[in-house]
Amino acid sequence: MVQLFDEKSGFLKLDEAVQKSPEFQKIMADGQVTDDEIKEQVKLVIDLFKEIDSKLSDKDKELVVKAIAELAVLYEVSAYKDRGGRYGNF
Repeated sequence: MVQLFDEKSGFLKLDEAVQKSPEFQKIMADGQVTDDEIKEQVKLVIDLFKEIDSKLSDKDKELVVKAIAELAVLYEVSAYKDRGGRYGNF
């Protein structure tokens, strides 16, 4: 069984999953991120979401989309704060 949360902190084990990802390790191996690597990752993500779409009920899909959207919100507001209140690449 995959554990989503760290038992001690209660946090989502996302950082651990990223570090273990063969795709992340491959992309970061040379310390450079190319446009082609990003394109390949986009394709992988789209393919995974298509697989999810084909396997989940509509109710489950709604929950997944909500969780991903809220994760994106967290990322954006954290990045906004880190940029000193500037949004985007300004």
